[in-house]
Amino acid sequence: ISPSVIKRITKELDALRTHPPEGIRVVMNELNICDVQAWISGPESTPYEGGFFKVKVVFGTDFPTVPPKCNFITKIFHPNVSKTGEVCVDTLKRDWNKDYGIEHILLTIKCLLIVPNPESALNDDAGKLLLDSYEDYAKRAQMMTGIHAQYKPTVFSSNNSISITPTSTSSTPSVSTSSTSQKIITSQVKSPVNINTITPASAYTSLVTPLAVSKSKNESESASGLKKNSTSTPPENSSPSVTPKKRAGDKKLDKKQVDKKRSLKRL
Repeated sequence: ISPSVIKRITKELDALRTHPPEGIRVVMNELNICDVQAWISGPESTPYEGGFFKVKVVFGTDFPTVPPKCNFITKIFHPNVSKTGEVCVDTLKRDWNKDYGIEHILLTIKCLLIVPNPESALNDDAGKLLLDSYEDYAKRAQMMTGIHAQYKPTVFSSNNSISITPTSTSSTPSVSTSSTSQKIITSQVKSPVNINTITPASAYTSLVTPLAVSKSKNESESASGLKKNSTSTPPENSSPSVTPKKRAGDKKLDKKQVDKKRSLKRL
């Protein structure tokens, strides 16, 4: 597909995202901008009411000269939709105009759900049943809708009309307008702050720092205690230190020797 066509498709998808038609939501693929898918809600007062149908638009290399192909991904019982999902409508065949855009194509498919054309039927059973008995046709279509089209996509459950097939979690926009999320947000704002549940970096620092100081203090105290004990308490196996001073008994012996020497001199 030429760059000009890609630019055109991108512009049309942006317009559909900003101002989506009633009952139509576009699903974008970030990896392939030409992979256009959309959800169409079943129109009211039709056998498809209450259902949600996924449609895929396939652009060829010769678009917009040749119309794109449209297929229903969701199973549906319709005269102009084959059992494989192919759509047959004059707008995408002989009445095609290269000025038609994606919005015009999706609106045409939605109108086809309101006014089917049994004369150009791809599903012979549905076309014949529609011509013979509309009530029987409606019952069959309602039954198929109840079986295959009851999944409600999130794009219809919120005010956000944008649906993006994400390539990573960081690029996924998440907007929730449900009452449950509003209650949760309100309760988080109004509820008092629990200090025990808050663990900032300063709290971790206050927990770690005293332990480190006390540990270093204990280590220094234990080291100084060992040093003191080593200097004050001698080892058990070490010999007692000898002082240079004479003992009291030695003094008595010296005095006796002196007296003995004196008595010998006198003799």
